[in-house]
Amino acid sequence: MNETLIVIASKEEFEGLFPEVPAESALESPVAVESLYDVFICGVGVLEFSANLAFILSKKQYKRVIQLGICGAYYGHDLQLCDVVRVDSEILGDMGVQDRNGHFVPWSEVSGESITYAGESPWNLPLGLASLKSVAGVTVSCSTGTRYLSLRRSGMFNADVESMEGAACFAVCRRFGVPAFQFRAVSNIATDRDVSAWKIPEALSALKSAVLCPEYFS
Repeated sequence: MNETLIVIASKEEFEGLFPEVPAESALESPVAVESLYDVFICGVGVLEFSANLAFILSKKQYKRVIQLGICGAYYGHDLQLCDVVRVDSEILGDMGVQDRNGHFVPWSEVSGESITYAGESPWNLPLGLASLKSVAGVTVSCSTGTRYLSLRRSGMFNADVESMEGAACFAVCRRFGVPAFQFRAVSNIATDRDVSAWKIPEALSALKSAVLCPEYFS
């Protein structure tokens, strides 16, 4: 068994990164890619991703987990389409309450509990991965679709990008005592929703080139 587990949320992302591996197999259990790493599709969203990752880590021991995927970059954060970033922290962006005036209040302000999760120190990575741009992420269940919400979320949480699973990966791995890292490529700017402007295949290609170098895992 390989020492590194690479996890991906969706079948679409997986097929863009590992076209040589049958996605149906990776949905059932981790699949070894030569003697480099195992790959596994955990599912989209915090709930599905957490349940499947926890199940795998309860069955097999890994020395590290690496999460790969695409993300939306918040408006005005100097990130371009297809930029590859290392997400070092995640905060739960739509967990909270609505007050009587209709304003969203983050759960941390309601409960006093932290809703921020961090990955392992990049100093434990090969230089090529440790030198990638570090960003802060927001994990959401409902993706941003307006410029207003992009500015609101990025300002409220001091974040650069958003995804739907980042915090789940860090939280589960922390519970199992497994170092976790997250790398993503910007597929879209999280502003007024325009799917025609997204660059998903191109972002996945950039992510694969930047992160999945065999020398990083041999």
